[in-house]
Amino acid sequence: MSVVVTVMNMKGGVGKTTVTVNLAGILSSFLVGGKPALKVLAIDYDPQFNLSQAYIPPPQYFAAEADRKTTLAVLMDSGVQLNAYTLQVPGNHTPPPVSSLATNIFTFQNSKLDLIPSTLDLMYVALGQATTNVKPIEERFEKFIEECRSLYDLILIDCHPAGSLFTKTSLVNSDFVLIPVVPQKYAVRGIGLMMAFIDAKKNGSKSAKPLILFNSTARNGVSAEESSIRANSQYAPLCLSATLKWYKAFGEPEGGSGFVWKSNKPYSTSAFQNLIAVAREFRTKVGL
Repeated sequence: MSVVVTVMNMKGGVGKTTVTVNLAGILSSFLVGGKPALKVLAIDYDPQFNLSQAYIPPPQYFAAEADRKTTLAVLMDSGVQLNAYTLQVPGNHTPPPVSSLATNIFTFQNSKLDLIPSTLDLMYVALGQATTNVKPIEERFEKFIEECRSLYDLILIDCHPAGSLFTKTSLVNSDFVLIPVVPQKYAVRGIGLMMAFIDAKKNGSKSAKPLILFNSTARNGVSAEESSIRANSQYAPLCLSATLKWYKAFGEPEGGSGFVWKSNKPYSTSAFQNLIAVAREFRTKVGL
């Protein structure tokens, strides 16, 4: 069984990339909950490409970008003129094979982590106005995800925080939506917007199931904002019990180093144990 999860919140600054970086790494390289590590594909579907920067050293990233081994190639053929005002829809409905775009981060005996990096050029797709039907782009992404399902146990899509062609294609092809939430003022409004957006992007009667992960929480105690959301009858069943607490180590990965599971810095052991707890519950929730 393969599971596709979009990591997204319409509200920015909630640590969606931090969540994706750490879950992808821990689930592909460690025994979690007594279960073996997984074959994981992380897809950077955000023009800011922060996920790519966390895992890939700059020389390797720029080489991949020059070779068009990015998420842009999933949506567009090579040679398509990028324009900030007009979205050029490809005539070819078939994306490149996953193997031609994936950058391997690490491989173990029966598990691995691969990454499809992003590029700032994706912004042209986000901003461009389509003059024709965008169905070919949607079909390309759907076919790409279908192939991903045949190759990986878990596909994590780090999606940008805005309504666009990216969020639509990501959501309609996902089984779950993991919503990182920082418990602060207006957090509940962001959750409400996400619920409405998920419902609007149903694929027929099928809809990605939302899960809420509180991020950057205090190491001790529970904030009033978190308690309020957990007390909400609509949101309570969606909330993971475990929270990703605030540890500096979670935000330090860059260029393929600085991961909490390799860190010797203060509190790194506590952060690692916290991440394992979150990953264990997440894995159970998505059925892996």
